[in-house]
Amino acid sequence: MTVVDRETVRDEERAARDRARRLAKLQRARAEAVEREQRSTRAAIIREELARERSPRCQCGITTRTTPAQLHALGAGCTAGRWVCPTLDAIRRRLGR
Repeated sequence: MTVVDRETVRDEERAARDRARRLAKLQRARAEAVEREQRSTRAAIIREELARERSPRCQCGITTRTTPAQLHALGAGCTAGRWVCPTLDAIRRRLGR
């Protein structure tokens, strides 16, 4: 193998690494955009459900910044296991969870 051949191989490897980096950057940007969109949709759904008339006993600590994991961790909500809180249930149903 000559010096020119080694340089050509190195250039091709460098170009392949650059393409892989660009692709990874685009994939990260897409994932972030999807997460932003999901967060926005979730906040809008929660905002709408919280604006509706709720039971005066409802004490669920749901805010527009509540994450899906936090919604899941609420369990039955403020009803302490007797039934599922109607507000929490409506939010979960609209989010498809």
